[in-house]
Amino acid sequence: MISSRRRPVAASVLLALEAVVFALFVTESVTGAIAAVGFTCLSVWVHVVLHECGHLVAAKLLRLPIVAVRIAPFTGRRNEVVVRPAPSATALPLRMVLFYLAGPVANMCAAAALAVAGASTSTPMTRLALLGAALVAALLGVLNLIPGTSPRSDGRNLLRWLSAPTATRAGLRAAHYQEEINRTVRAVSPPPGGPVRDGEDPRGALAAFQQRWSTGRAQSAADLVADAERLAALARADTTDPVAAAAIGQVLTVQFGLWYLYGAVVNGAPVERREVLEIAELAQIAFHVQPHLMSARVAMSLAHLLNHRPEQARSLLVDIRPGVDPPDLCDIAFLLRAVAECQLGNHADADALVRAAGGGYPQLTEVVAAIRAAHPTPPLFAVAPMAAT
Repeated sequence: MISSRRRPVAASVLLALEAVVFALFVTESVTGAIAAVGFTCLSVWVHVVLHECGHLVAAKLLRLPIVAVRIAPFTGRRNEVVVRPAPSATALPLRMVLFYLAGPVANMCAAAALAVAGASTSTPMTRLALLGAALVAALLGVLNLIPGTSPRSDGRNLLRWLSAPTATRAGLRAAHYQEEINRTVRAVSPPPGGPVRDGEDPRGALAAFQQRWSTGRAQSAADLVADAERLAALARADTTDPVAAAAIGQVLTVQFGLWYLYGAVVNGAPVERREVLEIAELAQIAFHVQPHLMSARVAMSLAHLLNHRPEQARSLLVDIRPGVDPPDLCDIAFLLRAVAECQLGNHADADALVRAAGGGYPQLTEVVAAIRAAHPTPPLFAVAPMAAT
């Protein structure tokens, strides 16, 4: 019985042998048949490269930011051109549709050119080779237009941008916001450089949680919440080192607190009071142990904002030291204080804080702008009692 790994290889060899037999009937020459089939097989590599070059040229012409180009046929790696456009970019749905169409269109154009060249030649071997290469190009283009299960499929992405451009743009905005959260979490608690082991050790469990979250290894949102609940239990345990408990409290408060803020302002989905209480408890653990750290003050101020206490949030972020504290933490602190100023009606101060933060966190800046533009400032969450700090 052929193993699952060897089946594609066996199928490819069998298909090549059948192609040689068919070419032998057409060309009536063994050498010609092998040459024609060899040329057709070699054209697969060329068409894969041409497909990705189509995406690359389109990205350049459409001025879409390119973050990765991977073209390595037959190496087992994914061939792709990855773009990361700004969610607020002009005519983004049309530009993304053209980008995802560019690869299949390049293959179709190559197929048409090869078919015309093959039809115009009188040599059977040359005609067979050119028509075979044209067929490969056409199949590659058509197959890429079929919506697949992979989130990077051309057809699937085309369908998303054509059928639901608003929802797709919102998903892109959320993905950018998640990257900003990941940066903030790394600034609050830098992950270890080497491999980490998950377990009952609080520091190891926190490092494993950060690694899974930042690399997208969590299987689902439910798995992620389960991991967070396990970490929260470790932070509350009397046997946990206070510094480790503080680090867990900071990471979980920032990780989920920023998402709660985004969900309430952008999605109009205020968080439940129980979640606000849990965030407040974790932030208290971090702030009680290390009240002098900027990371602890950022976590505590976020909990105050979620609990509708902008005055307390502002008081924790008055002393921001851009030259001393990590730059990402300073930017987040400026923006969270801007949220507090918006809630207090001090729009001029909020604008000055947004300018001080710079443009490193565009999605969180848009959240601040949405709060500022609302008249009156919308309530974000249900009020939950907190102990004075």
